[in-house]
Amino acid sequence: MKRGLMAAVGLVALACVAWVGWAMLTERAVTGWLDAREAEGWVVTREDVAVTGFPTAFVTAFTEVSLADPSTGLLWSAPSFTLRQAAWDTSRIETIWPETHTLASPVERLTITAAELASVLDLRLAANLALEASETRMRDLSVDSTLGWRSHMAEGRFDMILQPGEAASYAMRFEATDLTPPEEVAALLDPAGVLPEAIPIVLSDAVVTFDRPWDLSALEDSRPQPVRIELTEARAEWGSLMLRLSGTIDVDAEGLATGEVVVRAQNWPEMLDMVERAGLLGGIGRRSAETALGFLAGMSGRREDLDVTLRLEDGFMYLGPLPVGEAPRLRLR
Repeated sequence: MKRGLMAAVGLVALACVAWVGWAMLTERAVTGWLDAREAEGWVVTREDVAVTGFPTAFVTAFTEVSLADPSTGLLWSAPSFTLRQAAWDTSRIETIWPETHTLASPVERLTITAAELASVLDLRLAANLALEASETRMRDLSVDSTLGWRSHMAEGRFDMILQPGEAASYAMRFEATDLTPPEEVAALLDPAGVLPEAIPIVLSDAVVTFDRPWDLSALEDSRPQPVRIELTEARAEWGSLMLRLSGTIDVDAEGLATGEVVVRAQNWPEMLDMVERAGLLGGIGRRSAETALGFLAGMSGRREDLDVTLRLEDGFMYLGPLPVGEAPRLRLR
């Protein structure tokens, strides 16, 4: 009995020492990383970094923290930020953002407010914290810009999962409900106010291959860039309007995309009206687009619905046989 008790006490003492040791290593690694960024020219501030959670977890809490990357001009600041790891599985990290934090660029400053904003990350600790899977949950999230616009989302979720046997291919899914566009955008697109205030469903499901894995270097150096996008579905429904996209494109080192995307639009003439009201299409362009799209829609069945292939080639986009403009460059800043 006495030996058993002594063994139990010894195990508890050993566990306490192990927790304290790991907590010290965690705090040292975090502060060391912040110091290294500062030495590289970043602007780094933090009031405190503390590790708590004994004995079942390691909870790293930051207070009054901000990071400014001179290479991108991006600044993130928050009154608090929390990383939580279970003591028995330190490769799984939960990140918890505060109710309000800010993200600024040389163009604007965004204030992000959410009732819930948290992620769970599964990382490979020995591979520079390479991402294996992540799940981000959002609830009652608002974004306010110093440029005067505001957007809101009732609920959202973003998942990212490394594909088996792949080094940098991730299944990525985003889903949002009741997404309210900025008032200025809604007023331009729907001045009569006949559409619902919020877009009920926005969905995207794709497998994206990058030029390298998402790991700690994505924060320290530069973001991995997409080289191939296999879009299973992107869908938005707003009142009587519905837009669906699917297809596969390849992206070169300059961000130019090549490939085909199937576009399915329900009640496309109303969408064309919205584009014209937004000032993105003049009267002559509107008539030309309406004639061409009406012809394409007639070939696919109902004239109100459009089912056509968008082709991207040599930096330009073609809708069916019709050139529609320059293709956007797909580069992550």
